[in-house]
Amino acid sequence: MASPPDTALDAPTQPPSASPAQLRALLVLLCTPLGLVIAANSSLALALPSVGADLRADQSALTWAVDAYSLFFAALLLPAGIAADRFGQRTLLVCGLLVFGAGNLASAFTTSAEALIALRAVAGVGAAAVFPVTLSALVSAYPPERRGFAIAVWSGVSAGGSVVGLLAAGALLELFWWGSVQVLFGVAAALLVPGVLVLVAQERNPHLSLDLPGALLAVVALSGTVFAVLEAPVHGWTSAWVLLPLAVGVAGGAGFVLRELGTAEPALDVRLFRSRGLAVGSLLVVAQFFTALGLFTLLPQYLQIVPGYSPLQAALVLLALSVGAGVGSAVTGARGAGWGRRGPAAAGLLLMSAGFLGLAMAAGTGRLWQVLAGLVVFGAGFGASMIPGTSLILEGLPPERRSVASAVNDITREVGGVLGIAVMSSVLVATYREDLLPALALVPPPLAEVALGGAGPAQAAAQALGPAGEALRLAAADAFAAGFADAFVLASGVLAVAALTCGALAPSRRPPGRHVRGRGRARPGGGAPGSSSHAARTPRPRAPDPAG
Repeated sequence: MASPPDTALDAPTQPPSASPAQLRALLVLLCTPLGLVIAANSSLALALPSVGADLRADQSALTWAVDAYSLFFAALLLPAGIAADRFGQRTLLVCGLLVFGAGNLASAFTTSAEALIALRAVAGVGAAAVFPVTLSALVSAYPPERRGFAIAVWSGVSAGGSVVGLLAAGALLELFWWGSVQVLFGVAAALLVPGVLVLVAQERNPHLSLDLPGALLAVVALSGTVFAVLEAPVHGWTSAWVLLPLAVGVAGGAGFVLRELGTAEPALDVRLFRSRGLAVGSLLVVAQFFTALGLFTLLPQYLQIVPGYSPLQAALVLLALSVGAGVGSAVTGARGAGWGRRGPAAAGLLLMSAGFLGLAMAAGTGRLWQVLAGLVVFGAGFGASMIPGTSLILEGLPPERRSVASAVNDITREVGGVLGIAVMSSVLVATYREDLLPALALVPPPLAEVALGGAGPAQAAAQALGPAGEALRLAAADAFAAGFADAFVLASGVLAVAALTCGALAPSRRPPGRHVRGRGRARPGGGAPGSSSHAARTPRPRAPDPAG
């Protein structure tokens, strides 16, 4: 099959005709890298106890190993979406796969926690280039009458990718070292490149601006805030180690908003969030992934540290989530058009909240059936609310901004995930340290300091104490379970508030043929408004449609 032609300017607004076989092949091809970049985080989360033991990393370093990927992923998604419009979807996807693959392969052989964190950041840069294209290329290729099916499959892969990553990691960790997981993702990314060169179309407008200052300010805002949240349990909220990066993060966020309001070529025109649908959809997706990525980071550790499951056993337990997600997304996909967006969104978030409460209670009892029930309920809510959240965001921007709409959807996912991992880990660490302190009274100070770093280091300290260390090991497991429960109760509250907000504000129906549109003039050499080459931005949008 020949490569789809390049379209530099004046691309048609309707997707070009493609055979059903071509569309199916494109769907499989684009969902595969989507699954890879999502699974890359959950798979490492399963390996964190092994990583901590091998690299002598404390809980803060392990959290950064996960968050470094998510941080650069989130901060660069928007400029990556615009770069896809400027340089072409095919070009950006190939470059992203190569960078993602190289970062994963190199991280498999690192010997220090610092190097692992840096290479995870590199992989996150590549993932940011991959992710927006996986949705925007599908939306561009599929005709309107079949686009809902493509989005539903994409959403299902988004929901299930983390579980697939956990299963793959669990199987590899039973046989090999933790780096084998990273090797798998690196090789798989490289193998996808030939298919992308054949099947993915190239649409581009070389006159678009990338808004690099805006991207830099987004990185500063996220990294400063995440650093402060992660260090707060160790140094205290009044410490300079926390207040200074927090101030930098807040200043970066304010600078980003001012930059986007003041430039004629914003990466993201923040005025668009006056659209009720776009704003509520973004809130919904942030809440979903605040909790989902926190779960995929903390629950595998809990299952290995407290009940003592193997990595593969922990991954198999998490399959219960995919069962619930499959049911939830199937019901919403089949009936969503009749129900609108508001009901499924609010009901899904409430189910997720109930599932998290169940998992918090299971942490105290250790009963497997409670963990499984909590995962099924959470998964059902996650699946039910996935399609409404994505659809609200895509419908909140006009068709000619598909790459930017896709990037906004992805940014909300990753910003929610970064903050969720940071906040939930921070709550866990704070409770863990407080609950463990009484058990350290008779432990030598050097080993006590090691134990305070996390449950993994505490187990190593317990081994160093010999038979007397069993009490420390049990105390560390109990303290970790208590911190896990506190983190999940907090996340359950976040979901409940988000559910109430969506129930009150989300549009109940999407008016046919109506979009939030911007006002703009064609620039010399650029596409006219309404063409896909005009894809990124107009300086001043018209007032949003009240229905969203």
